[in-house]
Amino acid sequence: MTTDSKELTVRERVKRALVMNALTDWRGGIVLATAILLAFFGPDLFPTFPWWAWLIGGGVSWGAIVLSILNDEKVAAQVAADLLKQKYEPTTIKSGEMRERLIKAFEYRAQIASAIARAKSGVLRDHLEQSAADVDQWIGSLWEVACRVDTFEGDRTIQQDLHAVPTAIRNYEARLKTEPNPDVRQQLQGTLESRRSQWRTLQSLQSTIERGKLQMDQTLSSMGTVYSQLLLMDAKDIDSGRYQRLQDDIAEEVKGLHEIAEAMDEVYKHN
Repeated sequence: MTTDSKELTVRERVKRALVMNALTDWRGGIVLATAILLAFFGPDLFPTFPWWAWLIGGGVSWGAIVLSILNDEKVAAQVAADLLKQKYEPTTIKSGEMRERLIKAFEYRAQIASAIARAKSGVLRDHLEQSAADVDQWIGSLWEVACRVDTFEGDRTIQQDLHAVPTAIRNYEARLKTEPNPDVRQQLQGTLESRRSQWRTLQSLQSTIERGKLQMDQTLSSMGTVYSQLLLMDAKDIDSGRYQRLQDDIAEEVKGLHEIAEAMDEVYKHN
């Protein structure tokens, strides 16, 4: 599953960050600074070497450093990982359980990125990089679910209601059995139905949260499987349909996580 606008946004951010890293790399800075100093003082030390030659030499050397950084797959992979982690920082999640799941997802992503960096350039590498972009969407979807679980578990009102509402229902049911006044009985019945409706919503929300946790566990397991498959994949798998099945599996996981997140929002809205 690839959303073009989202994918382009991620790739553009990586490209811009990579270019900025290359332009501001400390090695290039030292080369330029040295070239400028030699342009000023070089003619006195080396009279046969013109000042502008130092600047040209420094510029060429700086350009070579920039190009080497831009073409370094490991650097590009690290830049992408850093940007992704800035956007989906696991430490902002209060739930230790959810935070550990996200950290594990980033570990899998790092392994997948390393496997892609080791692949030879060409069609295989291009397709594997597309898989990496899809894995980034995976992490974004995991983040959506983790945030909603975190909100649910940190919502004191809901947590209190999960304990208080069943007790209130039992109390109203007991009073209804012994209350002789018809008007009071009618009021009790209305209140009881309202409480039962609230309890059904709370149970639905709790059930959806549990589904979200299970879906996250399934996704992490699938990430491990994808990593293993990428290690074994070669160029002939691109045309055999194996790669497409891998893409479909990732898309299905992303869809499942997104649907869970939407279900959480829907139930939470009606709580």
